[in-house]
Amino acid sequence: MAEKRKLTFAFVPLTGCGGCEVQVLRAFTLYPELQEMYDIVYWPFVVEEEELPEHVDVVMVEGAVRMKKDIEMLRKARFAAKYLVVVGSCASFGGINGQADYFPTVENMKVVYRREKLEKTEEILERVYSPADLVPVDYIITRCPPLPETIRMVLVNLYEGKKPPATVETVCAQCPRKMKPIEQPIDEKFFKKGLPGPDVDPNTCFLSQGYLCLGPATIVGCGAPCTRAGIPCFGCGGPAADIAVRRDEDIPVVIARIIATLAGMDPIEGGEKVLEILKKVYGLRRFYTFTLESEVFRRKPRGFAIQVLSEKRVKGEAKSR
Repeated sequence: MAEKRKLTFAFVPLTGCGGCEVQVLRAFTLYPELQEMYDIVYWPFVVEEEELPEHVDVVMVEGAVRMKKDIEMLRKARFAAKYLVVVGSCASFGGINGQADYFPTVENMKVVYRREKLEKTEEILERVYSPADLVPVDYIITRCPPLPETIRMVLVNLYEGKKPPATVETVCAQCPRKMKPIEQPIDEKFFKKGLPGPDVDPNTCFLSQGYLCLGPATIVGCGAPCTRAGIPCFGCGGPAADIAVRRDEDIPVVIARIIATLAGMDPIEGGEKVLEILKKVYGLRRFYTFTLESEVFRRKPRGFAIQVLSEKRVKGEAKSR
């Protein structure tokens, strides 16, 4: 039997920290079988080839679209790829890069560089985009950063001609902590800011103890290392599947309804009351640390992400005058 040919592989970095790129490199190092399956034809971090070929079997894209040059590179990647895979929270839902949209671009430049524009630099776009919002993508490997074993799983399935499995569960499915009824009144005093201290019950859900945890609204796959280490989930994996696809579902609404249920309240009316308290204690921006500029949330008719952005831009513009 003839040996199966290698598939061509390319990695395209856009505007990002490079963490996802390192994780993909780790995957190729930790799982040598990937080197037998793929021939790397373009990857500025790894090989000397300077041009992306016209045809590539699998192209992975990391980072957000922040610079004008990112748009052109993303377009080339889409046309070249048989399968286009975006890697990491920035490429999937905007990630930390999306927090730049909370401030007007001119204000960002003034704060960092003391001027509105730098000479001989790439043109900065007025807002951040996730690649998954701009071009059709075949698969998303989210999280900040993604796990090498997840990257391996996707690449092996693509090589074998299979569809990588999707998941509908949340981080709670992998978290060992258990939700318990809340027996005290739900008010502003119940919720706590900052990281949990040594007095926190290591076996009980953070929400049951008054700490904001986005695990119930975040897609599964990380193994819940943060909650196991005593840190509430910040949502780096992006939204759970039902939140992403349901038009009227949103992160703060889901969290508020769960807290209301744990407190013995009606999840609808009680959830609305809890939501108002959460907004006062944490602010809406806290719920979109990794997803603020994602079109998944910007286009929700009753979503809060666009409200966060519009309020801040008004304040920023007024300040600049």
